[in-house]
Amino acid sequence: MKTRERIPSAAAVMCALLIGSGTSGAFAQKADPATAIKQRIGQTYDRPGHKVDTAPVVVVGDYGLADWTQGPKGGRALLRKANGAWEIMACGGDGFKDAKVLKDAGIPDATAQQLIAQLNQAERSVAPERIRQFGLFGTADDPRMHEHPTHDHQ
Repeated sequence: MKTRERIPSAAAVMCALLIGSGTSGAFAQKADPATAIKQRIGQTYDRPGHKVDTAPVVVVGDYGLADWTQGPKGGRALLRKANGAWEIMACGGDGFKDAKVLKDAGIPDATAQQLIAQLNQAERSVAPERIRQFGLFGTADDPRMHEHPTHDHQ
């Protein structure tokens, strides 16, 4: 059995490791990487009335970083291409802009540095409020942390 390294929880929160789920390998191979990544994130996290807006997306080799928002929520997804399909390795926030965090997730140093540089460049055209949302995942300011499930108090 292969073990996976954990990304430090202070830097990022693991949200999913998808193995063999719904994306067609044929689609993943035919589409450009950014489109395939957006498709993967949408298939995984879209909900009725709550679609995920995924942009920007950067790719270096078999690894990608994607910024996303879903209403007031936001974060970044770390992905890898395996067997012709993109898999979400983890979701996090600003920790994914730290090369050490990416290296701890198993990404080669040079690839990690390139991903971060490309993401920083891509984010230059993004509104500051949206950039702030990308950093929320897993923090005290994450809107998910304040959701309270309804209980039947009869």
